[in-house]
Amino acid sequence: AVRCYDSLILKAEGKVEPEIFCQLGHFNLLLEDYPKALSAYQRYYSLQSDYWKNAAFLYGLGMVYFHYNAFQWAIKAFQEVLYIDPGFSRAKEIHLRLGLMFKVNTDYESSLKHFQLALIDSNPCTLSKAEIQFHIAHLYEIQKRYRASKEAYETLLQTEDLPAQVKATTLQQLGWMHHTVEQLGDKASRDSYAIQCLQKSVEADPNSGQSWYFLGRCYASIGKVQDAFVSYRQSIDKSEASADTWCSIGVLYQQQNQPMDALQAYICAVQLDHSHAAAWMDLGTLYESCNQPHDAIKCYINATRSKGCTNTTALTHRIKCLQVGEKRDCRQERRPYFG
Repeated sequence: AVRCYDSLILKAEGKVEPEIFCQLGHFNLLLEDYPKALSAYQRYYSLQSDYWKNAAFLYGLGMVYFHYNAFQWAIKAFQEVLYIDPGFSRAKEIHLRLGLMFKVNTDYESSLKHFQLALIDSNPCTLSKAEIQFHIAHLYEIQKRYRASKEAYETLLQTEDLPAQVKATTLQQLGWMHHTVEQLGDKASRDSYAIQCLQKSVEADPNSGQSWYFLGRCYASIGKVQDAFVSYRQSIDKSEASADTWCSIGVLYQQQNQPMDALQAYICAVQLDHSHAAAWMDLGTLYESCNQPHDAIKCYINATRSKGCTNTTALTHRIKCLQVGEKRDCRQERRPYFG
C-alpha cells in the first residue's frame, strides 16, 4: 500500500489529494515507521484546511506523538478525537494512553478517570483488562491511598487465569508496599506478608531481578543474612546489574564486619550509577570507620552532588568536621587501610 501511494504521489507531480497523505500516514503508522508517518500526516495537515474534522487523522497523529513522548501534543490530539467523535472506534485505546500520559504527568485524578473509562469499554486495546486494573491499583499506591491500593491488588490476584507477568508484578508491588508502609500494620506482620508475596512473585516470574532484590531487602531487615545474600545473588543473575542491589550487598557485608567485601560492592554500585547517593554515603562511612577521612570526604562530596541525596545539610556539616580533623592531623603519615 505504501509503495502504491508513493508511486502515485511521484506521478501526480505535486497535484495530490490531501487524503492520500493521510492514508499514507496511517499505513506507515501500521508499519511502525514513525518518521514517515509523521511526515505524511504533516503534509496532510498543511494541505487540508479542515483537518480538525478528521478523527482518524487526529488519532494517528496522537499515536505518533505518543511514540515520541510528546505527551502535551498527544493529549491535545486525543482529546480532540473524543470531542469531535465520542463514539470513535478506538476510543478505548485513547483512554488507555491518556491514562498512561496523565499518570506520568502526575495528574492522577485525570489518569484514574481515563483508566476507568478504558476498563468499562469491551473493545480490544493494547493492554489487557488485568493490566489496566494493575495501573489503577498502582495509581492508588502513588497517591498514598494504601488501603485502596492493597484492596485493588488483592482483588486483581483473585482473577481467574491471571497472566503470570501481571501476577508477578502485582505480588511484587503488594509485597514491597507492605515492607515500606507503616500504615499497613505492625512491622513483624508486614514483613511476614511482604516476604510471602515476594516469594510468590519470584515463583510466578523467576527471572524478575527486581522481585529478588526486594525479597533480599526484606530478609536483610529481619536479620536473615544468608537468605538476603542468596536473593541478591539471584537478582544480579536474573537481571542487568543494579546499583541498588550492589549497595544493599555492601550494607550486609559491612554489618557482617567484612570491610573489603563491602568496599568492592559499593564500588560496583557507584560504577553502575555514579549518582547513587546511598552508595556514596555508605562508602564514605566505611572509609571513615577505617580511619581514611580523605577518601570519606570525596565520597560524601559525590553524595551531595547527587539529585537523590536527602540529607545534604548533614553531609556538608560532616565534610567540614572531617576537613578540620584532616588539617589537625596533616603532619601525621596516613597509612591507607585498603591497598
